[in-house]
Amino acid sequence: MRPVQSLAASAQQAVSAKLYRSGYTPKSLEETQRDVLWWVYARVQAGLNLRPLLLSGWGIAWTSAGYAELVPIEVPRAGRDRVTVRVLFSSVSPGTERAQYLKLPNAQVGVLGRPGYSAVGTVLSVGGGASGLAPGDLVAVTGAAHASVVNVPADQAFRVAPSVAPEQAALIMLGTICINGADMAATQPGERVAVVGSGPIGIVSFRIACRAGVPAAVIATTRRGEAAARSSGAPLLTVDDDGEEIRRLGADVVIEATGDPQGINHAIAAAGEGGRIVLLGSARGVTHALSLDEIRRKRLRLIGAHVDTLDLHPGPSGGSARREAGERFLELLAGDEVAVADLLGPAIDPRRAAAFYRDLAQNVHTGGAYFDWRQLPSAEAVRRGHILRPPNVLGLGMDSARPLRPHSRRRPESLMPPDPFAGAAGRLRLGLIGCGDIAVHNAAGAAAAPNVEVVACFDPNRRLAEDLASRHGAAAVRSQEEMLAAPDVDAVVLSVPHDLHGPLAIEACRAGKNVIVEKPLARDLDSAMAMSQAAAENGVWLSPCFPQRYEAKIQVARRLVDEGALGDVRGTLIQLFLDKSPSYWQGGFSGRAQSDWRRLKERAGGGVLIMNLSHHLDLMRYLSGLEVETVLALAEPTEGIEDVVAASLRYTGGALGTLLGSSSTRGSTEEAMSLWGSEGRLVLEPRARVYTLRPSSGLRTTRWYSFGRLPSVNIRAVYLSRLATAVSQGRGPEIAAADGIAVQAIIEAVYRSAPEQAAVRPAELTGELRQAVPAIA
Repeated sequence: MRPVQSLAASAQQAVSAKLYRSGYTPKSLEETQRDVLWWVYARVQAGLNLRPLLLSGWGIAWTSAGYAELVPIEVPRAGRDRVTVRVLFSSVSPGTERAQYLKLPNAQVGVLGRPGYSAVGTVLSVGGGASGLAPGDLVAVTGAAHASVVNVPADQAFRVAPSVAPEQAALIMLGTICINGADMAATQPGERVAVVGSGPIGIVSFRIACRAGVPAAVIATTRRGEAAARSSGAPLLTVDDDGEEIRRLGADVVIEATGDPQGINHAIAAAGEGGRIVLLGSARGVTHALSLDEIRRKRLRLIGAHVDTLDLHPGPSGGSARREAGERFLELLAGDEVAVADLLGPAIDPRRAAAFYRDLAQNVHTGGAYFDWRQLPSAEAVRRGHILRPPNVLGLGMDSARPLRPHSRRRPESLMPPDPFAGAAGRLRLGLIGCGDIAVHNAAGAAAAPNVEVVACFDPNRRLAEDLASRHGAAAVRSQEEMLAAPDVDAVVLSVPHDLHGPLAIEACRAGKNVIVEKPLARDLDSAMAMSQAAAENGVWLSPCFPQRYEAKIQVARRLVDEGALGDVRGTLIQLFLDKSPSYWQGGFSGRAQSDWRRLKERAGGGVLIMNLSHHLDLMRYLSGLEVETVLALAEPTEGIEDVVAASLRYTGGALGTLLGSSSTRGSTEEAMSLWGSEGRLVLEPRARVYTLRPSSGLRTTRWYSFGRLPSVNIRAVYLSRLATAVSQGRGPEIAAADGIAVQAIIEAVYRSAPEQAAVRPAELTGELRQAVPAIA
C-alpha cells in the first residue's frame, strides 16, 4: 500500500499546478491516492482472474468525510467463480450508510471508500465454476457496491423469479438480515412480537417474525413509520409519548433494529418475563445506563443476530447460512408472503448521490431508498475498459477524453453560450445624444450589430459629434431638437451625465422616440420613475443599458441557474476594488470629454455604487431571479460621492448578499462575484467556474468546472441587436425600465441607509413614489 501512496503523492505534486492553470481544481491528495488504488485494484483483480479484460462504468464513492460523488470505475470481467453484473438498481441501507458517511462508531468503510449494500441487475459474464447462471439472467447480488457494473463472487448472486419486481429483489441484503433475525428469534405460534425501530430492517423483520407470532407493537422515536407499522397489524408506540404502554407490552420476542445505543433499553422495557431480545442493529456508540437489573429480573435472553453471525454456522439445509437466507427471502417475495413494496423509498438518480447523502446525514429518520442506474446514459453505464489506460491522477485517465471531466476538450452543453445574434430581425436606427467617453463604445456596438445603425450624432461639443459621425457614416446634427425631429431616428441613446438622463429621456419620449439610457437609469429614483411614466404615457420603450448580461460567461451562468445547478439561491457576493486616477474625475477613463460632473453629488448622484456597482446589482437580479428586500449599508463619506461602500442585502426568499466596493484601492483592480445555493455555487469573478450537486447536461456532480475560454463578444452589439429585434416585433426590450428602477431603488436604499445605519426596504421607496405620483406604472 505504501509504494502506491508514494506514487500518488509524487504524481499529485507534479501535475497540480498544470491542472489548476488549465481550469481544473485538483483533487485532494487523499482522493488522488484513492484513484490510484482503484486503478491498481481493478488490474490486480483482472490478473488474479486470468482475464485481463476490464469494463468501465460509474460508481459512488465517499472521497472524504462528508463528501460523496459519482466517479468513474473499472471492474474486470468475471474470472473463476465470479460473475459480472450490469446493475439496474442498488439498495441503500439508510442506517448503516449514514453511519459510514458520518464516520460514526462501529461503521467503518473500506480503504477504497465505496459504499454498497445489495443490488439487482443482469448478468454480463460468468466465470468458470459458477454454475446455474448465464448471461442475461436477472440476479440479485449481496455485498455489491453502488455502481453501474459490479464483479462479485458467484455465491453472492441469486437468480430472481419473473414474478419478483427487480426493485424489491434489490433488497436481498436487507432480506438476508431479516431472515437471520427471524431464525434467531425462533418465534413460536401465538407468541407476541414487538420490534424496536420503524426503518426497513425493523419492519421487514417484524413482518417475517409475525408469520408465526402475534404482532404486538412497533416502537420508535417518532411517528414517521406509523403507516408501515399499521400495515403490519400493529400500533406504533413512541418512546417519549407511550412509555407506560411500552412497559406493559410484555412481548415474548423483541427485535431491536435501530443502531441507536439506547435501543436495547427500549427493547428491555418492552419484553415480558422470560422474553427473548434479538439484537439486529449495530450500535453507533456506547449504551449508557444499560438496564442490567431489568435483564436479570425479567430473566431475559439477549441474542446477537448481526448478519456476520451467518458465517459462524451452517444454514438449515446444511449449506451456507448466508446463501440460504437470501434464497428464502426471494422465495417469500415470489410467493407474495412478505410485503416490501411500501418500504422501497424513492428512486435516486446516481448523479444525485452527493445531495442524497447530505440529506441522509441530516435526517436520521430517513426510510428506504435505492439508486436507479437506468438513469445514466446506456453507453455510459457499461463500456469496455483498457488495462493499459493510465489512472485518473494525471488527468489522462479512464475518462479524460469525455465531457464529464472538467479538463476535457469537449465542452459540456451547459457550458456552451448561445449564439448572441440568433434570430436577429428588424432594423433599428439610432441617434446618439452625447458623444464622449462611453458613446464611442455604444457606436462601435451598433456598428457590430447585424440590425442596428447609427444615423445621427449630437453633442454640445460639435467636434465630438462630427468625429463620431464620420466614423460611422452618420450625420452630425446641430441640436437635440433636430435629432428628435428626425424621421429616420427610431431610438436615441443617452450617453450623458446622470443628471441629464431624466430631462432628455422625458423629452425624447414626448417626441415619440424609444430611449436607451446608459446606466444607471437616472441620477436618483424620483427621476427614474418619472422617465418610466413618460415612456408609458407616450407608448415608447425605455431601456437601461446593462450590456454585461450578454457576456458569454453570464449567459452560461444564467443557463446553469435555470437548469437548477444552484438549487435555491441562498447567497451572493459582490466585491469591486478600483484605483481610479485623478484624471478620471476630470475626463473619464479616456479623457475624450473634459468635465468634472463625476465628482459632484448633484450631477452624478453618488460614487462607486451608482457609477460601477450598478452593473453588478443588475447581474445578481438577472442571475438569481430574486429582488433585494432589505438593505443595511455603510459608506464613506456618507454624503457626497462615496469612495467606499459596504452593504448587506436580504433578498426575497431569505437569501443574503454582501456588497463591497471602493474606487481608491491602490495598486490594481480586483473583482469578486459569486452566488450559491442549496445545490451548488457559481463563481463569476475572478475566474468563472461552477460546482453543483445536481446533474445537468453532461456536468459531473461534486466537481469544479472552469468555464474555460469562451468566445469573445461585443456585449453592446448584442444588447442593441436584441433590443432592435424586440422593437421590430412589437414586444418590450429584454432589459426594461422596470429593471433600471429595481437597481435604482437598491442604490437609493443604500444611500438612505448609510447615514442612519438603519435598514431600508427598496420596495417601500418605490411605493412611496407611486403613492405621490399615481400615474407612475
